[in-house]
Amino acid sequence: MSSALLLAAGKATRLEGIRNQFAKANVPVGNTTPLRFLLARLATAGITEIWVNLHFHPQQVRDEALRWAAPTMNLHFLNEPHLLGTGGTLLEMVQQSGSLPDVIVNAKMFTDFDFQVLTSQTSSPVGSVMVLHPLTALADYGGLTYDANGLISGLHPRNAPSPANPTGAAVFTGIARPDSAWLDFLRQARLATPKLPICSIRHGLVPAIAAGISSARALLHHGYWKEISTPQRVAEIRAEMPDVLS
Repeated sequence: MSSALLLAAGKATRLEGIRNQFAKANVPVGNTTPLRFLLARLATAGITEIWVNLHFHPQQVRDEALRWAAPTMNLHFLNEPHLLGTGGTLLEMVQQSGSLPDVIVNAKMFTDFDFQVLTSQTSSPVGSVMVLHPLTALADYGGLTYDANGLISGLHPRNAPSPANPTGAAVFTGIARPDSAWLDFLRQARLATPKLPICSIRHGLVPAIAAGISSARALLHHGYWKEISTPQRVAEIRAEMPDVLS
């Protein structure tokens, strides 16, 4: 039985006026939304346990998930009166479910990535994985660096001096297979800053790698991937629909 954590709680502040009507996961694009689209992709991958965190427009997100989840899926909702951050949400899911999700997905994207790669024990790679998109400019998003062996080595800052991506760095897609070694570092970060959101990468992955107790493989996805954090990006995807994702 495979599980996924869909991150759908963000305040969508960069979406400007769109956020007045829609949560980021519920922004209409063609005849779908990011949440509806990703639920279908996860169902195709055979993922049956779905956890969705809620904060901004929570009832709207809940209703969308209930409407479009496949009959094979069991939905679980994590209500966040204040935003926990990706790391805090991961900790909350582990506390409630007793286990890590097989896949973490930020519910603001459209992609042709095959999630089964991260869940099937017969597929490669398995273990801790960060899915990167080398075709998207790091100058616009920031990302992660990886070494000659394909292992994640750290953060690449946003606003790189050139739109061209250097060798060994690519944009993080928001898709990951997490590692239990992150959890102690996330717990320490939450204790240190109990009222602030904590990040699964900055407060979990990176310190676990630095401590030498965890590694994560970079999986480069050269297919389609776009996210909708700004009105401009929403407009770009709407212009491409339905051709690229039909």
